[in-house]
Amino acid sequence: MPETISLTEDEIKRDYPYKYWGAQVQENGSTLFRVFAPAATRVELLREGHNWQSEPMQRLMDGTWEIKIAEDLRWTEYKYLIDNDSSYLSQPYKMARIDPFSPRLALHHDGHNRTYNSIVPTPDEFEWTCKHHKNGHEPMSIYEMHLSTFLDGNYREIAKRIVGHIGYMEFTHVQIMPPFQTPIHESWGYLAGCPYAINERYGTVEDFKWMVNHLHENNIGVIVDVPIGFGIKDWDCGLAFYDGTELYHHQGQLGWNNQWQTRIYNKSNQYVRDYLCGLLTYIHHELGIDGARIDAVSAQIFYDYDRGDWDWPRNDREKVPSEMWDLFNGIGGDMYLDKGYWISEAVDFEGLKFLRDMHLRLDHTAPEFFTIAEESRRVFPRLACPANEGGLGFDYAQNMGEMHRVRKYLTLPTKEKRIDVIEDLMTAQHPEKFVNAMNTHDECANGKTRLITELGNHIQLIGLAALCWFRPGAPMIFMGDEFCEEGWFDVWCGLDWGKTGPGAQLHQQQMTNNIHDLNVLLRREKALAKQGSWTLDRAGSNNERLYFSFTRWGGDFRNDDGIWENHRDDIIFIRNESPNFSETHAEVYVPVGDAEYQVIYNSADERYIGRQGYNDHDPYWSIHSGGRTMWVNLLPYQNIALKLKQ
Repeated sequence: MPETISLTEDEIKRDYPYKYWGAQVQENGSTLFRVFAPAATRVELLREGHNWQSEPMQRLMDGTWEIKIAEDLRWTEYKYLIDNDSSYLSQPYKMARIDPFSPRLALHHDGHNRTYNSIVPTPDEFEWTCKHHKNGHEPMSIYEMHLSTFLDGNYREIAKRIVGHIGYMEFTHVQIMPPFQTPIHESWGYLAGCPYAINERYGTVEDFKWMVNHLHENNIGVIVDVPIGFGIKDWDCGLAFYDGTELYHHQGQLGWNNQWQTRIYNKSNQYVRDYLCGLLTYIHHELGIDGARIDAVSAQIFYDYDRGDWDWPRNDREKVPSEMWDLFNGIGGDMYLDKGYWISEAVDFEGLKFLRDMHLRLDHTAPEFFTIAEESRRVFPRLACPANEGGLGFDYAQNMGEMHRVRKYLTLPTKEKRIDVIEDLMTAQHPEKFVNAMNTHDECANGKTRLITELGNHIQLIGLAALCWFRPGAPMIFMGDEFCEEGWFDVWCGLDWGKTGPGAQLHQQQMTNNIHDLNVLLRREKALAKQGSWTLDRAGSNNERLYFSFTRWGGDFRNDDGIWENHRDDIIFIRNESPNFSETHAEVYVPVGDAEYQVIYNSADERYIGRQGYNDHDPYWSIHSGGRTMWVNLLPYQNIALKLKQ
């Protein structure tokens, strides 16, 4: 980040608020406390070392309260005692609250109740050797994980297990479900209390930094799932009714999600906007995080989405400001829903503006940081397009709806499958880049089944992986799917590590081999590193014979000139949906005619499905095309990839 000495106080408050508010140990050995509580009539500091006796804080003109203690108070605990005796309240408000900018909280149990105190942070003394991941975003394959069910230990122990397992699997990035402080472990971290505070369950902030640094040293990037759309209603660990008013959240129905039982941040408030944007800047600059998956984007931009049964505030389309219409039309524009209203009537325009402005701000404060939009209602086609080009600014969109459609297709009886359906899904052209998820935590939690349980066998799972890795985009799996974990995700039950290594069952080892080899190809092949849909063209399909194929361009642009040198890095992918053992005859259009092509991936390899009567030969043969057409005989459920023989 820019040296704070070159920034004005207003710039620090806006772009790096964690450097201004909170507890700051000064160079002269004193400790300065600042908290924003504009509606409070009195704020006092409570801290250990002073027998938790109150010390009055001074109110500044903008509603900030501060006090300087002539001691170095690092590692000590504190809280703010906030009073609001204003006449508009039905009764006076007085409550001890955590610091909203605490990087760490202390949890205390008294046998019945638990309470949280803030901890004064130390100036950053961690010795980074590799603060950020340097290989950019392409290629990228993502392993989504939940900390305690992956390994219930210290951040440093978890880091070593990640490197030993995920590093071996050759994933480029790990995506960690929210590691922030929560009083509700069953929420998997999504019901965060103080979003700046790292969860004390796994260790200190320094332990967390050690984990990130260790992963970077081993060429693994770190993505964190960040729930900035909602917060918990808890008053001890959370921010609800912070100064006796809804400082952080909307008032009334607009500030409440009935279905999730959570508070909704008031993103029309400039302080709240700075607070949430500052969180992303904080985790990048202070914790070394490379990117963030922004959770529940649909719930942040639609009033009518996933909030239970409530009377949502419908927009008057005639009164929407022109600036908001410009933003709205830039990401896709209006449409009439079969529910009986226009989408513009249900859009949270302030939510859209916040996400757009957040990315414009990140372009300035953290230009290397990237974001992924977890988005279920695919109404707008330009969420993951640059903000200065009319999009919201996300780097990737994670299309949950498409993931459901692909998996639903795979479970259809063969006679009901139409190859043009899956081909259209795989080959559609988009202005955005996507994360192609085989599975996510959403799809194996709350009683939903794991992939191997849903699809029935690991042959289908291997084929789904091939689809995710060979199509444009960043492939992603949820932890355990790489070794066919069964059942469903349980926050209190860790991964069964007995299903890995030489003691695992054969199909589990085969699935692990498949994911490992796909990641090796992703890192090696230029065509697979590119993520834009422009890098794909259809190459031939047949509804009756149930196969489809596409070409991934390895050059810098589409080129159908047929010249060998211009297509040496192209990859041709062919998929067979038929279970029949009578071989499927596929006719595929190739980039270069009258040339030798080499198989570089074959899902029928015995490393993936075991030795069968039909694969007892070299699975990586070469084949000569006839003109611009190649004829290939495919085995049941086979997925193969070829490129020009070098």
